[in-house]
Amino acid sequence: MKRPKITKELIVQKAIYLFSKKGIDGVSMNEIAASLNITKPVLYYYFKNKDDMINYAFSLRAKEMSEIFDDIKEIKNIGDFIKAIIERHYEFFSKNESNIKCFFKIVDSDQRKYLLKMANEMVDKNRSFIKKQIEEIKRNNSKFKNLDSELVSNFLSAMISYIIMEKKMKREINRNILNRMVDVFLKGITGVLLFSVMIFGASMDLSIEDSINLAFDKNISVLNAYTSEKVYREKINEYYGGIYPQISLSAGYTRNIDKPLAFFGSGKVEMGMDNSYSMSIDLYQILWAGGKVDTGIQMAKIYSDISKENTKLTKNLIKKSVSSLFYSILYTKEIVNINRDNLELSKQHLETTQEKFKQGLASDLNVLRQKVEVSNNEPALIKSENLYKTGILNLKNLLNFNFDDEIDIKGDFNCSYNNYDFSKLYGKALLNRPDYRLSVLNKKMSEKQIKLEKAGHWPTLSAFATKQFSGVSDSGFPKENLRGWSFLAGLKFSMPIFSGFSVVSKVKQAEYDLEIANRNIDDTSRKIKIELEQALFDIQEASKRIESQKTSVENAKKMLEATEIRFKEGLSSQLELNDATLAYNAARLNYTQALYDFCVANVNLDYVTGGEK
Repeated sequence: MKRPKITKELIVQKAIYLFSKKGIDGVSMNEIAASLNITKPVLYYYFKNKDDMINYAFSLRAKEMSEIFDDIKEIKNIGDFIKAIIERHYEFFSKNESNIKCFFKIVDSDQRKYLLKMANEMVDKNRSFIKKQIEEIKRNNSKFKNLDSELVSNFLSAMISYIIMEKKMKREINRNILNRMVDVFLKGITGVLLFSVMIFGASMDLSIEDSINLAFDKNISVLNAYTSEKVYREKINEYYGGIYPQISLSAGYTRNIDKPLAFFGSGKVEMGMDNSYSMSIDLYQILWAGGKVDTGIQMAKIYSDISKENTKLTKNLIKKSVSSLFYSILYTKEIVNINRDNLELSKQHLETTQEKFKQGLASDLNVLRQKVEVSNNEPALIKSENLYKTGILNLKNLLNFNFDDEIDIKGDFNCSYNNYDFSKLYGKALLNRPDYRLSVLNKKMSEKQIKLEKAGHWPTLSAFATKQFSGVSDSGFPKENLRGWSFLAGLKFSMPIFSGFSVVSKVKQAEYDLEIANRNIDDTSRKIKIELEQALFDIQEASKRIESQKTSVENAKKMLEATEIRFKEGLSSQLELNDATLAYNAARLNYTQALYDFCVANVNLDYVTGGEK
């Protein structure tokens, strides 16, 4: 068998493994040499002693750890940066578990405290890098300018320490939990940033993802849906109350102001005493009610599922509304830019016409006509600016912001086109659409309702028990011979004989409701299919218009540039110049409209498929 080539890295790797098992003082140089199948002099050729090995190993791992940060320096989003840091450390410590065990054994040794100092220096260096990167992200993105760098740095240190300790204790780390912890932290700092925006009046730039996440956290409809879920969870507990025994306590005191009378022949005698005391503890337990209690609990669970689907439906509707409004604002923002450019262009043409008029190359009528052109372009800009402000106002309303909060949007019409498979999308829609799932749950509810109403034909069997105290006296609490306890228990059987056909009627009503539920399932699935077809048609149509109008914009721009040159040279009329300008602006508007329609069609497709494509 060929022996592996001996290197310093191989020696250190084997030594660290042995140290992690027995501790550094529990392993000799002879043992390290024997495990590598080499002589002791060869070992001493590379290392003076075990501490020399440890120092070399430490420098290697420090270099590896520094490489963690090499590929994340360009990340500009704080969420992506945090996730990348944690992911890289998780991978590093997963590959070097023996190093972790060895390190803890080393730092516990009083003779090697210098290594602890080295480790702290490395940690401080890494923390310094993290803070530096956070500050860089804050400089490049005004959204994060109020972010607490120290808070983020300490969070990352805590997460890294958690990973190290879990690896040391040989416990499995659930990466999903790591991601959830990061998501909770990110939501927390988003809330802090939002709070600081509201308090200090700073403007907040929102992407489409930011807007959707804020709507999920703050929109009134979504918050009400979350609360409704809690209501239905409590209904389950309410129905479970029918399973448990009902225990009650009652007590009473009666003062006989005029004692009761008993009549014997022609005489009468006073009965009882002045004071009467009573108390009872009662227990009531339903043993069987024809399945009503169990069915009620099952219905409560279905109600809980319905409330969850209603929450999903609300969130999907809010996501659609926010996304559509976001692209609408983006569209009006672009229209503002187009109208502003158009106004500036008409002003430039006016200056050119005025220069030609001074040179005697244009009449005062040409100047007047161009002034009218400038005046005609101003209302379009004013109107588009007003539409943009109205869109921002509506977005604030959806996000439950105060109307005086300063917000703006960032992003573009960056929506991709894919060759969607209709059958796959339809299958996913049936799985994910809350309204379809609600129709299925309503059918289940109708089935349970029939069972519940039919239980009205069955008898009810219950158990009861009562522990009762009674006593009488003329003054004070009753004496022992005038008070006492009694106890009784029994079963109660109740059987409905005739109820005026009300139970039969209720069963029929529930059966009709089941018929309606079945039809609603079919109707919903058919509507989903139609909506999906329409969404795909819209995407295809908008995509074709984008390609067409993109070429149109390029050609119109070239035509305008050529006409401007010809106009300055006196080879084109003012009418031709205005026509070329109008054609260019119309092409830009049509192109922007196509981009907007395409993105809105994608938003609609996302909604139609239940949030997944």
